[in-house]
Amino acid sequence: MNMSIRLENVNYIYGEGSGQEKWALKNINLAIHDREFIGIVGHTGSGKSTLTQLLNGLEKPSSGTIYYNDEDIQADGYERRKLRQKVGLVFQYPEHQLFEVSVIKDVEFGPRNLGLSNLDVEKRSFDALKQVGLSDDLLDVAPFALSGGQKRRVAIAGVLAMQPEVLILDEPTAGLDPAGRTEILELLKKLHEENNITVILVSHSMDDVARYAGRILVMNQGELVLDGEPQKVFRYRDELRKIGLDVPQSTNILYELRDRGMAVGTEGITPEQAAECIADSLRRQS
Repeated sequence: MNMSIRLENVNYIYGEGSGQEKWALKNINLAIHDREFIGIVGHTGSGKSTLTQLLNGLEKPSSGTIYYNDEDIQADGYERRKLRQKVGLVFQYPEHQLFEVSVIKDVEFGPRNLGLSNLDVEKRSFDALKQVGLSDDLLDVAPFALSGGQKRRVAIAGVLAMQPEVLILDEPTAGLDPAGRTEILELLKKLHEENNITVILVSHSMDDVARYAGRILVMNQGELVLDGEPQKVFRYRDELRKIGLDVPQSTNILYELRDRGMAVGTEGITPEQAAECIADSLRRQS
């Protein structure tokens, strides 16, 4: 398995040397492989946003080393601009990043900065908009006139037009209604499968990461406390609750049933899996 990003003993301290130091990240060791779909969960202040900004070189660690494809991104002469092209970051409220007069101009902004020809810039931008499902009649519309979900798509298209190998999204469904949230998550799933890109989804929704991620990283007070596939991570229900997180609703329902005396497995993490666990239990009892 190729390594795309590796962190070794990474620390990040706010206000270093000010006497008001605050540890945002403590001794993070982590390898992110090509084509993974990773969910990062944790409370506000757990370090998850700081972590994502280190991954694409927006912030520098106070100590420790970050490698992208085995190159130290802090090394002298390393081109961080190239890194940001390969590791794309969509911020929590990307509509604050939309500032051009039209949708197409906004999406073209990134690739134009790469110094590509006009033809390449236009082709990449049209392709990206098609991939996120925005129709041609919206190309010349001003971004502020769009719905919340459409604005998210434009912001994602702007990063996709750079043709990244890793796509990081910080709470991409924040503030959207349930239908809009599902659309964005299904879009990420499609991009992950069709473009073969690594997707890193920062979310506070256990249900979302349970459904979409193949691996979950749990952050608490700057530390990486759990790392594994969703089924394994959600076995630590008590530990998650201690740090103020929870397991998906479906898993909680299974625990409730078990607490009430039903002989039911608790490994279901999506509604479909929970239904399967309950059906199994009923079949065994009949």
